[in-house]
Amino acid sequence: MTALELRAQPIPWTDDQLLLELVNDDAVVYGLLDPVTGLVGHVCTRVIVDELWILNVAVDPAERRRGVATKLLERARARASERRCTSLWLEVRASNDGARALYTRLGFTERGQRPGYYPPIPPATERETAILMASEDRRGT
Repeated sequence: MTALELRAQPIPWTDDQLLLELVNDDAVVYGLLDPVTGLVGHVCTRVIVDELWILNVAVDPAERRRGVATKLLERARARASERRCTSLWLEVRASNDGARALYTRLGFTERGQRPGYYPPIPPATERETAILMASEDRRGT
């Protein structure tokens, strides 16, 4: 997964970070494989009480705008339903217009902000605000 993270993220998760998350009983990582190129995307999820948190979404830049993130997020939503979660939550960089538009199309709405949450992406030096977004999942109740 590290190779995908390095291609997909401005500040990628390490294998250690991914493995550390997976030691939690309610954490699951779903991947999407292409039979030729291999792993083209993954989504890291964790159930906390009755909420499903989407902790990380990574899509190979060569595969963007081909439905990979949508499929991964649909699988996360299915997990929320399976686990009877009432909502899905995620954080996204304020500057990540493409991801924010996708999340909005998939029914997520802005619920708040976390100023200074993300480390700066060089050459920037200022920490960046996270936008907190959620989607209700009535199927889980």
